[in-house]
Amino acid sequence: MINLQSVYASNIIGFLLMVVLLLSRGWRIQTKNSESHSLIMMILTVIIACIVDPMVFYSDGKPGIFARLIILLGNSILFSLNAILGPAYITLIVKHINEYQTRRQKIILYTVCAFEIFVLIINLFTPIVFGIDESNRYYRLPLYWMYVVTEAIFLLYGQNVYYAAKRRGRFLSFFPTWQFLVPIAIGMLLQSGLYGISLIWPCVGVSVCCIALSLQNENIYLDKLTGVFNRYYLNEIVDNAKKHGEKLSALMLDMNNFKQINDNYSHTEGDNALIAMADILNDVVKNNGIVIRFAGDEFIVILDKTATHTISEYKSFIADAIDEYNESAIKPYKLSAAIGGDIIDFTTDENLDFISAIDRYMYADKAGYYENNNRRKR
Repeated sequence: MINLQSVYASNIIGFLLMVVLLLSRGWRIQTKNSESHSLIMMILTVIIACIVDPMVFYSDGKPGIFARLIILLGNSILFSLNAILGPAYITLIVKHINEYQTRRQKIILYTVCAFEIFVLIINLFTPIVFGIDESNRYYRLPLYWMYVVTEAIFLLYGQNVYYAAKRRGRFLSFFPTWQFLVPIAIGMLLQSGLYGISLIWPCVGVSVCCIALSLQNENIYLDKLTGVFNRYYLNEIVDNAKKHGEKLSALMLDMNNFKQINDNYSHTEGDNALIAMADILNDVVKNNGIVIRFAGDEFIVILDKTATHTISEYKSFIADAIDEYNESAIKPYKLSAAIGGDIIDFTTDENLDFISAIDRYMYADKAGYYENNNRRKR
C-alpha cells in the first residue's frame, strides 16, 4: 500500500534541502573545483530523484498509457541515477584525500556503470529489473537487487579508500564517511523491505548536506590564497603527535627574495608567486603528505608515515620542481627557496618546540644561499 502523503513529504524535504544547498553555494569548496563539481553532481542527482520519485508513486496503479510510461521511464531514471551517485561519491573522496585511482580501477568503475545503464535499456523492452502489470502496478524482479548491491559496493568502496589511506598514516580529517553512509543505508534498507514508502533519495539528500557542511568547516583550516592548509591545522597535527607520542617527518621552506618580488613586481605578483610555490609543493608531495602555509612566504610539508622517499630526497625533488617551473614559466623573476627538514620526535619529549626544531634546518640552508647571494634582496 502506497502512502502518497509520506512520499510527497519526504521528497519535498529532500528537494528543498538540495535547492537551499545549491542556491546558497554550499557545494562550493574553496580552491577545489574538482571536489565542487562532484558535490554539485550529487546535489543535482538528488534533486532529479526527488522530482521523479513522487511522480512514479502517484502514477502507480493509475490507468492509461501515459501513467504506464511515467512508471517505466521514471523508474528507469531513478535506477540510472545510481550510476551517477556512486562514482561521484568515490571521486569526491579520492580527490579530497589526494588519492590516486589507477586506470584499471577507473575502467572497472565506469564499466559497471555502463552495464547498469545497458541493463535498464533492455528492461524497457524485456522486464528483468522491474515490471509493470496489467493494472499499471510496479513490481520488482530479481535484477532489482543487483542495483541495491552495486550501490552498496560503491559506498563501501569509498569507505575503504578513505580508511585504507588513514591506516597507512595519512593525515585525514573533516570528511564524514560514516555519517554519509548511515542515512543512506537506513533509507535503502527500509525502502527495500517496505514497498510503498520513499526514503532512499531524501536520505541521500541528508547525507549530501552532511558532506557539504563538513567540507565547509574545513575552510577554517585552509589558507584562502593558496588553498593549502594553514597554521591552525598545523597546530592540530602537532598537538595530536604530542598527545600520542609520535614522530613527524617535516620540511620547512622559506622563499628567497620574496620581498623583492613584491617591491619590484607588485603584491599581486607576489601572491601569484605564493600560489605557484604551493602548487609546486602539492605536485611533489601528492598523496604522501600535506602542505601547510605557515606564515607569509614560509611553508611546511609534513610527510605521511608511509611516504615513499626520505626527507632529503623530497628536498631534492622540491628543488628540481622549482627549477622546472622557472624554466617553463614566463616570469621576470625566478622562484627560489631555502629548504630544511628532519624527523621531529615527540616519543621522548612531548614539550619539544616543533617550529624551533625544524626552523634551524631551514635557516642553515638559507645561510648557505645568502653566502652566494645579496642578502638585501631578501
